Parts: sequence; C-alpha cells; structure tokens
Amino acid sequence: MAVNQKQVAERVGVSISLVSRVLSGTARDIGISDATIERVLQAVDEMGYVPNVAAQTLKGKPSNTIGVVVYDFQDPFFGSTIEQLQSTAHDQGYSLVLTGFQGRHPEGSDLTPLHKHTIDGLVVLGSSDQSEWLDSFRHLPVVRVGHGISTEQCVCVSIDEADAAEQLLQHIASRGSDRCVFIGSNLYVHDLRSQALEAAAKSLGMPLQKMITSSRGFGAGFQITNTLLSETASPPALVCATDIIAMGALHALNDAGLRWPVTGFDDIPAAAQFIPSITTIQQPIEALIERAFRAVMAPDTPSEILLKGRLVVRSST
Repeated sequence: MAVNQKQVAERVGVSISLVSRVLSGTARDIGISDATIERVLQAVDEMGYVPNVAAQTLKGKPSNTIGVVVYDFQDPFFGSTIEQLQSTAHDQGYSLVLTGFQGRHPEGSDLTPLHKHTIDGLVVLGSSDQSEWLDSFRHLPVVRVGHGISTEQCVCVSIDEADAAEQLLQHIASRGSDRCVFIGSNLYVHDLRSQALEAAAKSLGMPLQKMITSSRGFGAGFQITNTLLSETASPPALVCATDIIAMGALHALNDAGLRWPVTGFDDIPAAAQFIPSITTIQQPIEALIERAFRAVMAPDTPSEILLKGRLVVRSST
C-alpha cells in the first residue's frame, strides 16, 4: 500500500503541512530547523514514500516521466537501446512509460498507456515515414531515435547513413571485392540505407545490385543469398541492412560450403558471437540516447542530429 504524507507526519510527530513543506524544499523559509527536516526526510526514505505525480502535475510541476514508443520489439537493436534509455532516465531521476507497435504499424490503441499518464516528453525508437500518429503529442517535446520525414514535428537523432555506407564500401574494396549486393527488407530505414550505399558505390565506381524482399530479419538474408547462389558465378560482397540479415546470409553460404564477404549493420551483441563473427557498423547507442534525452529536455534543439557510426571489422569479411 502506498505511503502518504499523513502517515509520514504521524511517524515523525509533525503536521502534514510541514511534511509538504519539507518535500517541496520550502521548510527553511518558515524557520523549520535542519534537524526536523532531516527527521522528515529520513522517515520518507524509510517508509518508501513516493510523491503523487497526478497531484504534482495539477500544480504545474513536471512529472519526471518520459513516454517511450518502440517500433519493433523483435529487433534486438532496440533491446540495447531501451536498456540505455532506462539507464539514462534513472541517472537523471526520470521514469519511463513504455509502449510500442505490432509489426511497426502505428495504431491508436497502442498509445493508450501514454494518454493515461502525464508525461513530460516522448522518445520514439525506430525509423518511419509515417508520422500522423504524432499529431496528438504536438504539445510535448518529441524526439525520434532514428530517421523520420522532414515534415514531422520532432527532433530526429540518428546515425549518419552516408558516412556509414562510405566506411563499409571502402573496407570491402580494400579486401579486393569489386562489386556488392545490398540485401534488405521493404522497410523505410533499409531504403534510406540502400540509397546511401548507392551514392557511395557510385563515387567509388563499384557496381551495386540491390535486392529487397518482404521477408524480415534472418529469413531475408537466407532467402536472397540462396537466390544469388543460383544466379551468380563470381562471389560478390553482401552488404546487409542489419546484423540479423547478415546472419541469414552467412547461414545460406555455410550450407553451400562457401565464404563470401558479408557485412551487417548495428553491431548487436550477437554479431561478435556469431560464427563467423560479423563485420558491421556499430551504432553509438549511448551517444544517440544521451543526445535524444537532452533534446527532450531542451526542445529548441535542431530538427536533425546525425552521429557517426564505427566500422567494426571481424572475420565475415
């Protein structure tokens, strides 16, 4: 059962108004001694008193609660991102209200938890070209960790796709590959990734083939690589939109008894543990979340913040 201010007051032997003064930081203004303030704070700590957020917000005080919307709970990259966001919120004295979408498709019912709570801002985890659902949050600072469209009313904190594409292709070229195939799913972020790769390939004079499927994750890499195995004689480098897709590609190659250069994207924990371990672009999760959290706290930040990823070279290339 939740502890209230009356119970704290009875424990210490003071009035409820005095407890309220101590909690609001105004006790010294009316001459309350440091010893009494310390006794109240000690009782608050021992009894596990938690302020009533609804009452605080009615008084115009912030709730110290941030809403979080996750586009894809099945994507392991978001698991690491949520963990970092929780850690950052904890360090800053904030709580999170977490919800998300089924199959990346926004639905109003998925947002109900956010409307039930009083939140100070919203963090969206995931890229999308659908932003209509954000209209009901126009009164709040909103930050997307990922790519959005230019017309949406929020700050986007994301990886620099152009720089990442250049790093990947320069590495592939340095290993002797003279052509590459991009493998991705029909997702907005994969389309952006393929466009960046196309521009980088053009500047390097490297032929690029793009193969997109409606399949997701491991299945996408496995399916397309098997198609390539039946169509091509010379091995290309496979540039995969995610580490999970790269795992599917490597599995298909292993079944065929072949080794082609394969790269992933994100550097999820399993990328280093897979056999062979996956060369990938490491997204700077800690920096992305730190900038996103800062943008929620300071709504005047620029509409787009791009951070550079880091190429991690492993045995898959």
